[in-house]
Amino acid sequence: MGNLTAAYHDKYNVNIQNPASLPHLKATSFEVGLNAKYSRLAEGAVQYNGWTGNLSYFSLAFPLSNPINDLLDRVDRKYQLGMSFSLNPYTSVGYDILTTGAETGVGNFERNYIGAGGTYTALWGTGLKVKDFSVGVNLGYLFGKIGTNRTIRFFNLPTAFNNFERINTHITGFVYNLGLQYDFVLNKEELLENPSLPKKQITIGMYGNPSTSFNTSTDELFLIIRDVVPSLPTDTIVNVLDAEGKGKLPGKFGVGVMYNNGDIWGIGINFETQNWSAFENDQNPIELINSYKVSMGGFYSPNPTAFNYFKRIQYKAGIFYSKEPFEVLGQEVDTYGITAGFGLPFVNVRKISNANIGVGLGVRGRNTAISEEFVKLNFGFTFNSTDWFLKRKYN
Repeated sequence: MGNLTAAYHDKYNVNIQNPASLPHLKATSFEVGLNAKYSRLAEGAVQYNGWTGNLSYFSLAFPLSNPINDLLDRVDRKYQLGMSFSLNPYTSVGYDILTTGAETGVGNFERNYIGAGGTYTALWGTGLKVKDFSVGVNLGYLFGKIGTNRTIRFFNLPTAFNNFERINTHITGFVYNLGLQYDFVLNKEELLENPSLPKKQITIGMYGNPSTSFNTSTDELFLIIRDVVPSLPTDTIVNVLDAEGKGKLPGKFGVGVMYNNGDIWGIGINFETQNWSAFENDQNPIELINSYKVSMGGFYSPNPTAFNYFKRIQYKAGIFYSKEPFEVLGQEVDTYGITAGFGLPFVNVRKISNANIGVGLGVRGRNTAISEEFVKLNFGFTFNSTDWFLKRKYN
């Protein structure tokens, strides 16, 4: 839905970004998401086409009381609690760039830049709902490894001295974020007379965190290798193990509003900003700029309880625009696109679950030195269960 996270909550689907959504869950939900992305990058007449993919996230979330017990025991709870565990990619690095050139007196040469790895966050979240107000917190651990290789080879110089550099950086740190949501129910009196009516409500939500620090441990090796057979290191310029460093991750703030007409349809808008200008990394100093993202989207399900399967499908769509935290040759880079998808219900062990299929079309860096057009495919599965914390009763 374009990235509606601040004000979104659901009874059977998890919203990892805003932990205030957790106490709205009515069933245990295990979710896993995957993505695949096809990109076309262009720098003037030079183009590159290729596929990438990654884990989007996986999570386990559940209410800390079973609503079936409350119904059977006629318990009217004044509050609800929810909890989650999740693993999410935070950054991803993957490139292999080969360039060739020639210089007078040197001849032909080749540069090769390779990068791989990334970082992840393992999160524990919990949320509390009292009446129409909910609050939540995510606490997590950041970890991962990023490796880069850089080589320069000379082809026309006999027994040339070629350069080889390898840097591996391990990253660790602690992260957290807070969330708030408030529901304005517009038809309370009608629901008291007929609880089966769709609940019409406006939800306002926000989430955020200040800047947090992280630690790095870096191994760096820089060799000069003479181009003979067999190739052997001629000299070691740098050989450093476990060089310690520090860094700072940017703070984040998001706010949004969403209108829901029960489970039939909903529409919302979301704004998120990050202060990447405060980013620091001793091992890789770089200047970034503040970024933001605006998105709008919604869903429609003709009749969520109908016998006709196509009327129970949840149809989703959204649009988004963002300014990236970096520049290309002094030019700011923006990204915009559209998203669409389906929530497909299915029965798993007599429980209603969902398969989510989505596609996003977008453009990044138009009218800059390097532009990208991409198609992103998203696949997700939600398996629900109402058996957790269920009290067994025998007559």
